[in-house]
Amino acid sequence: MQNSQPPMKWLVLAAALAFSLQATTTLAAPHPLSWITLGTGGGPLIRQQRSEPANALVINDAVYLFDCGSGTERQLVRAGLSLHQVKAIFVSHHHIDHDADLGQLITSRWMFNSYQPLPIIGPAGTVSMVTHLAEANAAVELAPIGASGPQSKPAIRSTVAPVDLAMTMDVPTEIYKDDNIRVLAITNSHYHFPANSNEARQARSYAYRIETAQRSFVFTGDTGPSAHVTALAKGADVLISEVIDLDKMKAILQHAADLPAAMLPNMLAHMQEDHLTPTAIGEMAAKAGVKEVVLTHLAPGMDGDTDLSGYSKGIAPTYQGKVRVAEDLQRF
Repeated sequence: MQNSQPPMKWLVLAAALAFSLQATTTLAAPHPLSWITLGTGGGPLIRQQRSEPANALVINDAVYLFDCGSGTERQLVRAGLSLHQVKAIFVSHHHIDHDADLGQLITSRWMFNSYQPLPIIGPAGTVSMVTHLAEANAAVELAPIGASGPQSKPAIRSTVAPVDLAMTMDVPTEIYKDDNIRVLAITNSHYHFPANSNEARQARSYAYRIETAQRSFVFTGDTGPSAHVTALAKGADVLISEVIDLDKMKAILQHAADLPAAMLPNMLAHMQEDHLTPTAIGEMAAKAGVKEVVLTHLAPGMDGDTDLSGYSKGIAPTYQGKVRVAEDLQRF
C-alpha cells in the first residue's frame, strides 16, 4: 500500500509558498498614513457585518495594531495588509473582544517566519498571557514546516516581547517610540470596582495617543467619561472613540434570553458607567479641542441596523467638528 502522506519536500514547498504570499502582500492604502477600523462591533458578540474591535495604524510600510478582537487577522488580509508589516500590538484592556486573536497573531507570524521580537504592550497580565499563549502553541513548533525541520525555527516565545504597563498612570506617559510613531498612554474609566477589591488591584484599562510627523490620533479604548482621556486627547487631530446607543442597548439586554434576570441591574449599570454616550463624547471632544471624531466599537452594533443616528445624536450640542460613524475597513 502506498503512503498517503505527502512527501516532506511538498510540505516544505507549501510552507515556502505560503511565506512568499504573506511576504509579498502590498499595502492598499492610498496615503502613506491612515487609521483603519478593522473591526467596529462593540462587545463579545460575533456578527456578520462588524468584526470585533481592532484597529491598524498604517504609516510608511509599518502597521501598528490597537486591540485585536476575534477576526483581526482576516481583517488585515481584507485590508491588504501583511502580518509581516506589524511592528507592535497595543491592547487597551483584557476583555475577550479586545484580545481574542492575540494567540492567533503571534503564532501565525511565527509560522510565516517573522522572528523579530514583536512588542506587545498592554495592562498587567499581558506578559503572562503572551507567555502562556506561546506555551499553548508548543505543538505548532513541532510541525514539519521548516526547511530543515522544526529545529530550524526559534521558539514562538522568543519572537514576542510583551510588556505590562504600570498600574498607576494618571498623566499621559510615553510607553513606545520608534522612527514612525510615539505612543503615550493613560488609564481610563472603564472599570469601577470597589476600592481594595481584587479586581481593583488587578484590572486596568488604557487609552492611547499616537503621534506621527503628520497627524496625532487618540484611541479611547473602552471607557466611561474620563478626565484622563480628555487630557490625553488635548489638541489631537483625530479622536477614535468607543460609543454606545444606551436606549438600544437597554432594550436588547432587557429582552435577552441568555441574560439571567439577577444580572440585569449590574449589566445596565456597567453600560451606563463604563461606556461613552454621544453626549459624553461631545463634551470630551469639545474640552480636548480635537479636530475630528471617529466613532467605533459600536454597541450594540447589530447586523441589519440601518439607523445609526443613535451613535452620534447628542454630540453636536457641544462639539461642532467633523464626526463619522465608522464601518469595518474604513480609512481615516
